[in-house]
Amino acid sequence: MTINKNNVRVCYLCNQPLDGELNVDHVPPRQFYAKAIRKSHNPNLLTLRVHKRCNQQYQHDEDYFVNTLIPLAHDTYTVNSVLRDNVEKYRNRQQVGLMQKVLREFDSRPSGLILPHGKVAKRLDGQRVHRIAWKIVRGLYFYHEGKVFPEATSRNLQIVSPGERPPDVFFALDKSPNLGTYPGVFDHRYAQFPEVHNMYFWAILLWDRLILLMAFHDPSEDQIPGKDNDREACIPT
Repeated sequence: MTINKNNVRVCYLCNQPLDGELNVDHVPPRQFYAKAIRKSHNPNLLTLRVHKRCNQQYQHDEDYFVNTLIPLAHDTYTVNSVLRDNVEKYRNRQQVGLMQKVLREFDSRPSGLILPHGKVAKRLDGQRVHRIAWKIVRGLYFYHEGKVFPEATSRNLQIVSPGERPPDVFFALDKSPNLGTYPGVFDHRYAQFPEVHNMYFWAILLWDRLILLMAFHDPSEDQIPGKDNDREACIPT
């Protein structure tokens, strides 16, 4: 799925005119969809034209995002397919350092604590995960609404693991449509709440197991005359 090139004049990553060397960015990253999924189901992947230099700045963090989160998603057809891709890369000596880093993030005795039998702690680099989650939201919002949000926009991210109950605000999206073209891998919905400092709230479902919740407000609203620009942003409950 590629949006009409005649209507896209800027790179959503930097908000500058599309000129120079360009390529396409998959939103979400193409590696979310394992090779077997792409071959068997031919999912309609969204691509956006961007500056090649902008896109390359995210590649390593996208690789990390997938590798560090996929072990949390548990056993599904789509998860196992991605894991098989990762094993194949490892055998071909690709991303070896990255996968070893992710393996070191598992700890059976974090800070000396003794966990229940069969339980381990999983650390992750929150800054890198947050950066890619926000990139996905920015790309999807640009596709749906045609608006660019700066990378530096203040936002909050929460990851809901399988078996955990999402916070109550998640259910405020019940009336919002699911927008994913292949929900078994990636699905999303979002809503805007003008009554609470023009808050946006997004929910992303990864591999039918992990929920990512992101809240932010439109920074362009901060300096509009007549707005209460000093009030704190809050999430509706």
